Amino acid sequence: MARGVSTVLDVTVCLLLISAAVATLAAVSPADGGDQSPSADATAARLATVTAAVPTADGRLQHDTLAGHLATAAVENTAQPTAEYQRNTRNETVAHVDNRTFVTVVWEPFRNASVSSRFTLGAEPPEHVDVAVTTLTVDMGVRPPERRSSFTALADALAGAYVDRLFPPERTRAALVDSRAAPWAISRYRTATTKLGLGIDVADPITAANARRANRILASA
Repeated sequence: MARGVSTVLDVTVCLLLISAAVATLAAVSPADGGDQSPSADATAARLATVTAAVPTADGRLQHDTLAGHLATAAVENTAQPTAEYQRNTRNETVAHVDNRTFVTVVWEPFRNASVSSRFTLGAEPPEHVDVAVTTLTVDMGVRPPERRSSFTALADALAGAYVDRLFPPERTRAALVDSRAAPWAISRYRTATTKLGLGIDVADPITAANARRANRILASA
């Protein structure tokens, strides 16, 4: 931004489980009467392209773009409102954007769902300001089935896709057979089964390092 231009960037990340994450950025118009219009494009591009390694609660480093981290943090925040990964994502994002940036992240699995998540970072912009808006999309990699013959088929497809996103089969299997990474993978599976609260048991497939079978059990639950 040019010297003397007052800007506040407003980022809203709306994640739809079956489609994408949408980020909207708004910048305050110059207060000094200058002829340079504010633009949020540079910040949108930064969020979409700057990559960072963000520490997770179990000490791993997760690599993604800033927008990808915001999207993942929003989904995870539904179950863990004070998750360390969310805090680390917030800190990493603030470090890469203008200090007058305000970010609101919102996630809901489908429109008007009863379960949703919201968190903010940065200073909230003042009222009664003119804004410039741009939008970017972060693909969450979850697709609805091509054929939706019933609600059950749709639910099964989405459950399977979501669980495979949380536990990528090949990567998770590799972790289960690695003595250094196995405790982390096992802990994640145990957390998932506890959150579902349905008395499901994935001990056998975990012991056999069969991530696909463990995932099918979680998706079915």
